[in-house]
Amino acid sequence: MSVSVPLPHPRGPLSGYRVLDLADEKGQLCARLLGELGADVIKVEPREGHATRANGPFYRDEAGRESSLWWWAMNAGKRSVTCEPRVAAGRELLHRLAAAADAVIETSAPGSEEAKAQGADPRALMRANPGAVVVSVTNFGQSGPLRALPATDIVASAMGGHMHLNGSDECGPVRTTVPQAYAQVNAQAAVGTVIALYARGANGGLGQHVDVSMQEAMTNAMDNAQQTWDLLGVNNRGPGSGRMIAGRQGPRYIYETADGWVAALSFGGLMGPSANAMIDWLDEAGEAGPLAAPHWRARLETVQPLEADEQALLVGAMERFCRPRRKDELVAGAQARGAGWAPVYGPREIVECGQLAARDYWVRVPHDDIGESFVYPGAPFILSRTPWKQRGRAPHVGEHNDDVYGGLLGLADDERARLRRAMAV
Repeated sequence: MSVSVPLPHPRGPLSGYRVLDLADEKGQLCARLLGELGADVIKVEPREGHATRANGPFYRDEAGRESSLWWWAMNAGKRSVTCEPRVAAGRELLHRLAAAADAVIETSAPGSEEAKAQGADPRALMRANPGAVVVSVTNFGQSGPLRALPATDIVASAMGGHMHLNGSDECGPVRTTVPQAYAQVNAQAAVGTVIALYARGANGGLGQHVDVSMQEAMTNAMDNAQQTWDLLGVNNRGPGSGRMIAGRQGPRYIYETADGWVAALSFGGLMGPSANAMIDWLDEAGEAGPLAAPHWRARLETVQPLEADEQALLVGAMERFCRPRRKDELVAGAQARGAGWAPVYGPREIVECGQLAARDYWVRVPHDDIGESFVYPGAPFILSRTPWKQRGRAPHVGEHNDDVYGGLLGLADDERARLRRAMAV
């Protein structure tokens, strides 16, 4: 059965707004989020399709411009048009699209001669539509000595500070596997877009330029690491399986179980208010050892400082207790005793998580083009009156050319044919 994409969303808080998506990895998720809030998002691609359609992995491991799982995830619920601003007719068409938009998301490098030649730089887009909010999502922002420096997610993770906070002294800094720099900058860009759209009403209907830096988005998400340096002169660093607190290496909190791992702070609750209940639990299993003695109980409950060999004793007790047991059993037992343990979930366990299922988080999305349906992540937040909505599968290359150029821009059939002959679409 054919399914119209994007699915309508008249109750969305951004219903009635239109967003033009000219972005690469730094801005496509931003545009998708705006679409899920009701905006009509039009993805502009070259005739052969956007370069990110080559990002793997691919459905059934078959590479192709319509089978990229990355593309599906980042561009679900958008419309797609082809446009070639490398030719004059394409540049004119791009500016007509911009004139019909409330916001334009673009990711060209600051000062890019290619973007200027194509009329796709921020100034040209703002001239085409002074009422549009033009959101420039770049590696290091529009100014500063590094503004034109090439970067990918791994570069921003390194220069934004996150890589330094991961890893350990033994292996050095490491990058989070999932592209966090792209995720962070897309989220910040979406917030900036919504704020600028709101502010437009107080600015006489004029748009503005929103400058979003991937490095700054990562730096903004470093918790209290900068303040630790500013106040204490201490650099937090990758703690490995422990925890870095105010620049000091804390105790281990990740423990292996029979079927995975658990996260458990303060030696699994062996220190602090829950200490006696946890020691009783180990003692029932015959694994408390010297910790069951009164002096140990008093020291642990009142969180008295421990020497390195004493910390090793607690870690060893936790390792021996956790390794033969299943993580759900351990978490349930610990939480019943007042200790905050949590299972470390992998992707499969997240998909099967009962909590997420109870909140109807996952959304099944039909792909009518291949006769399949797939489970997608659901709402990032729940709005009671103006809800979020998944808008359907990602578009095919140029799937909405006729809808947009004929319906939105009002171009007649012969004009659209002329643009195709000129290789502008």
